[in-house]
Amino acid sequence: MEDEKQENLADMWAEALKEQEEASKGYQQELKEEKEGEISDKLKRFLDIPLEVEVVVGTATLTLGELLHLGPGSVVELEQSVETPVDIKVNGKLVAKGEIVIVEDRFGVRIIDIIAREERIKKVV
Repeated sequence: MEDEKQENLADMWAEALKEQEEASKGYQQELKEEKEGEISDKLKRFLDIPLEVEVVVGTATLTLGELLHLGPGSVVELEQSVETPVDIKVNGKLVAKGEIVIVEDRFGVRIIDIIAREERIKKVV
């Protein structure tokens, strides 16, 4: 039973990743068409540096009093609606918008809009 559940979960993630791969084929083709010389040698040295990717589901503003009254079971209402795309940030800088994907008991994010490559590099650097 547990093995079957694991296989189903793996199949669902494989399907989600396949959809992602198909959606990004155009973008990948664009990257392949770029000349290798366009990426400077200085930038190449940084390609293996790990970066923190953050998905911001929503925000809320609370007073100190409201914050002190929070406890287990408390609900904090976020300012965004369910339909609003989430922000995807790298090291605190906005690089894309996405939508939350749920497969079994796992969260993911599907990128639906991405900032232009030049703008992303400016924001990350």
